[in-house]
Amino acid sequence: MKVIVVASLAYSLVNFRGALLAAMVKAGHSVIACAPEADAEISAQLAEMGVEYRRIVMRRTGTNPLSDLATLAALVSLVRKERPDVLLAYTQKPIIYAGIAMRLAGHGRYYAMVSGLGHVFTPGAGSSLLRAIVSRLYRMAVARAEAVFVFNSDDRGEMLRLGIIDHRHRVVQVPGSGVDIGRFSARPVPDDGICFLMVARLLRDKGLCEFVEAARLLRARGVEARFQLLGPLDTNPTGIGRAEVGAWHAEGLVEYLGETRDVTPFLARATVFVLPSYYREGLPRTILEAMATARAVITTDMPGCREPIVEGVNGFLVPPRDALALADAMERFARDPRLAVIMGAAARRIAEAKYAVAKVNGLLLSTMRLDDASLQTPEAPRGIGRRLFDIAVSALGLVALAPLGLIIAVLVALSMGSPIMFTQTRSGRNGRPFQLRKFRTMTQIHGPDGELASDEARITRLGRALRRFRLDELPQLYNVLKGDMSLIGPRPMLPESKLLQGEAGAIRGLVRPGLTGWAQVNGNTLLTEEEKLSLDLWYVGHGSWRLDCQILFRTFLVLLRGERLNHPAIRSVYAGNARRRG
Repeated sequence: MKVIVVASLAYSLVNFRGALLAAMVKAGHSVIACAPEADAEISAQLAEMGVEYRRIVMRRTGTNPLSDLATLAALVSLVRKERPDVLLAYTQKPIIYAGIAMRLAGHGRYYAMVSGLGHVFTPGAGSSLLRAIVSRLYRMAVARAEAVFVFNSDDRGEMLRLGIIDHRHRVVQVPGSGVDIGRFSARPVPDDGICFLMVARLLRDKGLCEFVEAARLLRARGVEARFQLLGPLDTNPTGIGRAEVGAWHAEGLVEYLGETRDVTPFLARATVFVLPSYYREGLPRTILEAMATARAVITTDMPGCREPIVEGVNGFLVPPRDALALADAMERFARDPRLAVIMGAAARRIAEAKYAVAKVNGLLLSTMRLDDASLQTPEAPRGIGRRLFDIAVSALGLVALAPLGLIIAVLVALSMGSPIMFTQTRSGRNGRPFQLRKFRTMTQIHGPDGELASDEARITRLGRALRRFRLDELPQLYNVLKGDMSLIGPRPMLPESKLLQGEAGAIRGLVRPGLTGWAQVNGNTLLTEEEKLSLDLWYVGHGSWRLDCQILFRTFLVLLRGERLNHPAIRSVYAGNARRRG
């Protein structure tokens, strides 16, 4: 498949996405990487990976509409010429203009990686008008995205609040960019005096002024320590100039180390990593690199920054814009040097367990269906004829069963009150969320602790009868008519279900979920989750008109006789899986 990856900084393609690009090439895909700079070194490194580099017109930090229109035009031209099967964009401008370009000229799948909402959405930064314009552009860009990747648990809620996304969007949280735990290996904490290192672009939003003020406070307290600052100047509106940094350096508060493309030796010489950012981060890669190097972390209790920190275990969280709290946290390490060693070891363990780049890229590739050639095949059991069949049967069913549905609605209203329907977000084809509807079968009674009572206590006699004959699922005929579901397929799961992760979840998602399916007629609630998954995967690989007719017939038998385990079907599925693994 042809894949285009769009970034706003050429260096990030190697530093942040190099392992991902290499994994795409290894999986057999043709990959084009795009960024604004003419960087011969980066272009050469990408070429060694087998990735083609293309320069695109883009002003990374500007707000000139003419410049942004030129970016959009360049991306539309690129998409029309290359006709990518998949386009992945990350950071604000690439997400917005690549997303709009795919809507205007694309025919493939579009994925947006929100590695942080950025300066515009930082509290107190920018104007409300600018936030409204950027939110609107974001909304246009991701309207048809197959998935939106986020790095922390706060960004999805913020994007919902801003109207950038709604409940129909598939939002997948990934553990940041990941970190190469081989390159960033655990290094012993130096014992020749404490050194606090901050690595960041020179932006006020990154907490530079707070870092300097904390150094000033600790100097006044008589704390002996070094305070080092590493990072490039930036043209962002909150950028700090060279003169101001030089003044800090001249005052003896911080050592400015300039910028580098290899932070490993600087992390090795540091005792504690510090990032007092109040920028709207995704999940700072610098924190992960420090953790992998076995360095304790002090950062702010802000979205993204707080994500990898377990308070008091691998670091400390301090309030944003609070130099005094930052100084207090730094002093704890200065007064007890063992703390940096203990917390640094914990940081390394967390980095290995959760943030290893191979794990992160595996999740990204499986979500984009780029990790295995078997995932590139079209949806075998679902063609145009099958979709027309779904439409015809669901439409007829809704009309014919309308009187029965009305009776059930009245009974539910009389026995349980309002609302009549139970609505829940479920995962559809290729993981796209949709709103599943069914008649209510349970009350909303609460226990003595104020929490909802157990399902067994809440289900009513009417609810049991509706579930026994699956009459509670009649409203799902509307989901079938809309195209959210099919008459036959794997049952729709909650988006956060672990069974939907990885390769197996991606394969299961190749077909629309169904009203009934192979697992439902071979045991359903009597099966384990793993057995259901195996039966679902078998159906995806063997679906046919004949099998669907068999499932429909056996569904009626289940309604008449109740659920029964079909041991031969289960055993045959496991035997087939064992042969494939062998």
